[in-house]
Amino acid sequence: MGQAKIDHLIINSPYVEPKCHWHYDRKARTFEKEEGRRPAGYVVATPNSKDFDDPGVFVPLPLVNKIRPRVNKWRESNYPGITSITKRLLEHWNDSQQRQYPLFFCQLEAMETLIWLIEAPASEKVGIDIPKDGGEFVRLCSKMATGSGKTVVMAALIAWQVLNKVTYPQDTQLF
Repeated sequence: MGQAKIDHLIINSPYVEPKCHWHYDRKARTFEKEEGRRPAGYVVATPNSKDFDDPGVFVPLPLVNKIRPRVNKWRESNYPGITSITKRLLEHWNDSQQRQYPLFFCQLEAMETLIWLIEAPASEKVGIDIPKDGGEFVRLCSKMATGSGKTVVMAALIAWQVLNKVTYPQDTQLF
């Protein structure tokens, strides 16, 4: 049975993958706590709605929902196919003792996902088609919520790219 309001908004630790989420039933306008991670997506205003409390329409991100389990499996398999530099960086980033504040799960997952797109074996990416923009360079993006630490993620990914480029300058395919 759903509830009209949420009595306890934060139900997951920011340092581990979410174990449950609040599901909103648009028709009943109630919330239900559900096991598992919320599917990736975003909410847009309902077209032509005049309601001040319009809950909007959920738009799923199928590509993200297809990639997430593959990155999880890759992580659980200890990141096959990566360079030794990447391995050391991932070990450092995942070791909460290496810094005053540990990285959030969403930060680690964003870094892992972008690295997976570049370094994971091609066999792990079968069926994943990242649209190209027609430019000379491959462009990848990562969407993260406000306040989730995008600057930290970008700094870490710049370090990853530079260290690999310096270590493996001949490998123009990866870096």
